Amino acid sequence: MRAEEMQKNPLANKKVRLAPIMMPFGNVSLDLSMMSYNQFVPRMYNMCKGLGFKKGKILPSIGFCSDENQGYPTILITKHFGAYPFNHGYIGGIMALDRHGPHAAHADDVVLVHAPHVGFEPDLQEYGTYRRRQIEAATDSGDDQMSGTCGKVVGVLGPYVNAYHALLGRIRVRVEGDHVLIGLSRLLLPSDEKSEDFEKIQVQVLFEELLEEGALENPVLRQSSSSVFMASATFAEKFKQVMASEDLSDDDAMEGGWRSLKDPKLSHLLTSDMFVFYQPAENLRGEENRLERSLLPNLPKVLTSPYDNELSASLICMQSEFDRSVHSVAAEESYKGKNLMLISGLNIDVSPAQDLTEAFPTTMFLPWAAYVQLEDGSRRVIEQAELVSELFTQSTENPDAIDMEESIRELFVRKRSRITFFDSNTNKKKAAQVL
Repeated sequence: MRAEEMQKNPLANKKVRLAPIMMPFGNVSLDLSMMSYNQFVPRMYNMCKGLGFKKGKILPSIGFCSDENQGYPTILITKHFGAYPFNHGYIGGIMALDRHGPHAAHADDVVLVHAPHVGFEPDLQEYGTYRRRQIEAATDSGDDQMSGTCGKVVGVLGPYVNAYHALLGRIRVRVEGDHVLIGLSRLLLPSDEKSEDFEKIQVQVLFEELLEEGALENPVLRQSSSSVFMASATFAEKFKQVMASEDLSDDDAMEGGWRSLKDPKLSHLLTSDMFVFYQPAENLRGEENRLERSLLPNLPKVLTSPYDNELSASLICMQSEFDRSVHSVAAEESYKGKNLMLISGLNIDVSPAQDLTEAFPTTMFLPWAAYVQLEDGSRRVIEQAELVSELFTQSTENPDAIDMEESIRELFVRKRSRITFFDSNTNKKKAAQVL
């Protein structure tokens, strides 16, 4: 590769090891994309400077969850931009898009950093878990310090995960001669009555991919609490392949040779195009339920994905909130005539080791996309590959960064201004005594 091409895109000759994750708003590349926050923030600042943002006149804003493990990224943004960031975030990584006016009024140039977050436990190599060091460990392993992260995402997913596992348990399969039969609980069959079991979260099976055409109207067998149907040719073939390739013990089979899709070796046969979730609209109103509203149509993909549920859900939040935020900031009058960057990604919180008591835990940033709007009115969206390349070409050195310790130390020697209050008795302003 020629030297000038390498300089333009230093990642071009790197070999990708991980395939991108297929997501609703486009595939997300994981390999050669992430960077630690102590590299990301100065690169982002230098990218802004290269676009014409003015030193000392940039006010960052964060669209982070309120979790305490988002503190280190916030401190680094303060250090490199020289200002504590404005807040555009709700719990769960949802953007508060009614705060543009005050943000715009406080600076000449603005940057919005949006990032939902997900915990990563390196010992278990699992997403969705994080060690809370402020909890006293009652066991040698410190397992009681672990909790779901992002807690809001975990909380939203919980009832749907339970409903999904209940759904798997209500579908059974067996081979009979050349055919594959599917037994379905009556709870899954079309009915004018809603089961109390699904009063809040309703699951609808999409029979087109699961059953043979016309099978729903012509069951092989009707039983007191279930019915048996002919499987579709596609599903039957997949089931037979699993039976031939997997080491499935007869001891795991139910009476009559039936096998439940709850079996981990069979659960993948229920694909995301075979079921959907519903929630009553009144349960999902308000900003506090926006995360659930954005996840709801994509939950079958989340729960059947080969990746951890928490990772997939956080990536969907990242994508959907960037899309919503771009349209919001682009239409905002108070941002016009300013240099603006909106950048979205995922904060990956690496769970600290049990004996790590003082140092900040590691936070990685996975860039997704950016929207740039300059004071001359020009605007563009920067997609992931271009954004990663642009950030990677920036220096990690920032001569404009402030010395946090020196700035705090200077507060103790600076001459204090007098704080005065109006005294209505004397009609004069008087200074309060400071302890």
